[in-house]
Amino acid sequence: MELIPIDKIRVSDLNIRAEEGFGDEEDQALVENVGSFGILQPILVRSVGDMYELIAGRRRLLSARESGLTEIPVIVMDVQDEGTLDISLIENIHRKDVDPVTLGRALKRRLAVGDMGLSEYARRIGKPKSTLSEWLRMTDLSQAMQNEVQTGNIPFTYALKVARMELSPEDENILADKSRTGGFDIFKIALSRLNEGYDTRGAPSGLLITRINWGLESQEYEALKRLSEAKGVKMGEYCMEVLADHIQARKQA
Repeated sequence: MELIPIDKIRVSDLNIRAEEGFGDEEDQALVENVGSFGILQPILVRSVGDMYELIAGRRRLLSARESGLTEIPVIVMDVQDEGTLDISLIENIHRKDVDPVTLGRALKRRLAVGDMGLSEYARRIGKPKSTLSEWLRMTDLSQAMQNEVQTGNIPFTYALKVARMELSPEDENILADKSRTGGFDIFKIALSRLNEGYDTRGAPSGLLITRINWGLESQEYEALKRLSEAKGVKMGEYCMEVLADHIQARKQA
């Protein structure tokens, strides 16, 4: 551990809370605490040129600045981008106040910078693959829906339900607007109305509908998702296309 001037430290854009605001009631309480007792637990940084980048301890750093401290205790780590993302994720992963959208974005970014798949990364950080998959589903929502989830207006379980319905961005934005202007109860009513016609929307009268439940742990499900994304179509549309091709091939055999 060593003391480093605060003006030599910047928040890394790899920190999953880099874009969060600072200054609410809890933050101010921490500023007062730091002003009275100083920083009791060192923050984690890495050396970048003649500066240091914060890896973990963002609120402690900002509180120290706000309280007028000129130096702060740090532990300097020798880590690359992957390690920085790992530490930031793991530090926040068990905190109740971190929203699933933020976790999903950070996880998506971490998977993009390395050669590690979702299953392997889930084992590495000790979380179920299904949980990580659910966080990633949050990044598929429209920006308006993500905002409502981040502010806590729409609970994670309901956001996950919306993501699994694979609605159009327009429908998701309508739901988000209902939540923002009318509250959670109005959102639930709007979601229920959309869900009533979810299975049969656009279906001809008399069409037999079959559900296929692969499950989020299924390799087939993950492969199907990747293939549909590669073609730029929704998974349901891709399934219909594959099924139609299969039927046509059997008829010609």
